[in-house]
Amino acid sequence: MTGSDGRRWFFDSGSLALDFAYTGDFGYGNPQWESLRSPADLGTWLTSRFEEPGAPVSDPVYQRARELRAAVTFAARAIAGGSRPEPAQVDTINAHASAHAVGPLLDGGTEQPPAPTADQMLATLAQEAVIAFSADSDRLRHCQADDCGLIFLDVSRPGSRRWCSMQRCGGRAKARAHYDRHRHEGE
Repeated sequence: MTGSDGRRWFFDSGSLALDFAYTGDFGYGNPQWESLRSPADLGTWLTSRFEEPGAPVSDPVYQRARELRAAVTFAARAIAGGSRPEPAQVDTINAHASAHAVGPLLDGGTEQPPAPTADQMLATLAQEAVIAFSADSDRLRHCQADDCGLIFLDVSRPGSRRWCSMQRCGGRAKARAHYDRHRHEGE
């Protein structure tokens, strides 16, 4: 990701569905964060995430993807904030999740399955959201930095992740705590 200061930093959301949500403004109304400005952009993003040849993305698929992304975004924000998502958001996610998703396949067979469609990839994203927002919903968290609104799925073994990124918020918080502990030593 790129911060407001222009610096690039690593952010692992912990969920493919959240990665998808972060291709937009995450509901904060900042259009400069939009990275899927066209069907071609969506096709490129899906190809990079699914490591599959580029699936053609039509305008209707692009619109469905934007609807799914909005539903995932607002459901994540609600759950991380201790609320339940709106029924319409749940319905949108469930409608996509019930479609035929991209399944795991073994290598080494004699027949190659067809490349997945963009709709199948969207179904997989929706299924990832269902998993993250159901079983792991207690691990869907806001970054603890006061000036950060990022949400992540804590997939650490102890479930104790506090920051969106140690490179960004965690490092700043630790530096601030170190400064606070040692600022009176020299006086």
